[in-house]
Amino acid sequence: MAFGVIMILEKLRYVVMLQSQLGPRAGELVLQEESGVVSGYFNLAGHRNGFSGSVVEAGKYLITGALGPAADSEPYDALFTVRNGRLSGGVITSRGCWDLSGVSMRGSPEP
Repeated sequence: MAFGVIMILEKLRYVVMLQSQLGPRAGELVLQEESGVVSGYFNLAGHRNGFSGSVVEAGKYLITGALGPAADSEPYDALFTVRNGRLSGGVITSRGCWDLSGVSMRGSPEP
């Protein structure tokens, strides 16, 4: 009889504020980590944009994606840290660097 290991991947969910060139943008960031690789999505300004990246060190992430509608999306890299339920970092785009902050939400993200 063989025994397997069942891994439950936790999705971390944050209410975030992005300080963009057009002013503050409230939204949501959902992050999933597995074996040093991260994936997830941003919900900002009515658009859900996926991202991928890696764990730099425990609680520190580097992600890459694009924000906005497909026809006018803005590529970015983001580096942020999560500690004690708080997210802080920055988003780097061709239009500048934007502060990113957030707090952890409890509950499951929508599918």
